[in-house]
Amino acid sequence: MEDFYDGHGGFRAAEYLKEHLFDNLMKHPKFFTDAKLAISEMYQGTDSQFLDSKKDTFWDDSSIASTTVLIDNYLYVANVGDSRTIISKAGKAITLSEDHKPNRSDERKKN
Repeated sequence: MEDFYDGHGGFRAAEYLKEHLFDNLMKHPKFFTDAKLAISEMYQGTDSQFLDSKKDTFWDDSSIASTTVLIDNYLYVANVGDSRTIISKAGKAITLSEDHKPNRSDERKKN
């Protein structure tokens, strides 16, 4: 598994991800049977954990994250924030995921 983080507005969110994202994924009960679900829930859960742990602070930290996992010849990729996953094949860049942008209609949270 490969993870990449980049803090925005401070380093604390990126540090939190570095310390918890991988462990949260490894502890997910469906990691080896439903990796797609596990990765999605791991991102959401880790985000909630970070926000809960810092709810009494005035930090403005955020982070991008990209995750790549190879299980049984299947490559799973996930990312949040203005990041994407790219692989090189024969010297040509192939985009495997898209940046998350808050101005995209499919990225907006519905109330």
